[in-house]
Amino acid sequence: MKLTKEEIQFIDNYLIKNEVKYWDVRLELLDHIVSAVEDKMTNDGISFNEALLDVHRGFGNQFIEFGVPKDKIFEKGLYQSNAGFKKFTRQKQKELGRKYRKIIWKHLKVNFSTFKFWLEYLSVILIFIMLYQFKPESCFLIGLLILILPNMYSAYYSLKDKSTRKSLSFAMATSSAMAVWSIYNLSFYILKENYEDVVNMPHIFFVIVTCLFYPMIRTNIEVYQKVYEENKKTFNLKLL
Repeated sequence: MKLTKEEIQFIDNYLIKNEVKYWDVRLELLDHIVSAVEDKMTNDGISFNEALLDVHRGFGNQFIEFGVPKDKIFEKGLYQSNAGFKKFTRQKQKELGRKYRKIIWKHLKVNFSTFKFWLEYLSVILIFIMLYQFKPESCFLIGLLILILPNMYSAYYSLKDKSTRKSLSFAMATSSAMAVWSIYNLSFYILKENYEDVVNMPHIFFVIVTCLFYPMIRTNIEVYQKVYEENKKTFNLKLL
């Protein structure tokens, strides 16, 4: 039995009220719940309300029936717990994390197999060595700007395109770049504790770290752009 547009919209609103904040996770849950509710209504001969309550509980969202008027069980039961949806979201985070790590390593191997990338990489190394020779104290700042490029991309597209907002795929695509930036920033503060001022720091450290992490950052940007295009296409097809 196929659900009406009104019933599908009700399920979508029910997911929003249950704090499923990522639109791509919500779409996946919506497809799954609609199919499950339709199957239960067809195979078990039960109403939409009964089927949705069963599916809701099947996700691990428990609700209390004792002491609740029978005509209020559906209304109250759907919003007593969203533990199952939170668990589903955490699982998606893990899955996407593994997925994007594999994609990044795959792209990294491809990049290192091309002459164009090696030319770009060697140019970056030479520029940093020259920078260190003439103005070593600027190495940290320039390195930081390079390493946060994926985050700058993310911020730009978040302002430009609403398909990137509250998207779990989008957020996970740049998570490894965030880790690199965090390590780099942490190392700066550790050095700061051991040196009186920035001028006295061993700036060659920032040159080495930036050059080592550059291929990963460059690859992250490529993967990010790919995820952005996929996200935009899905968003336009499903939500517009």
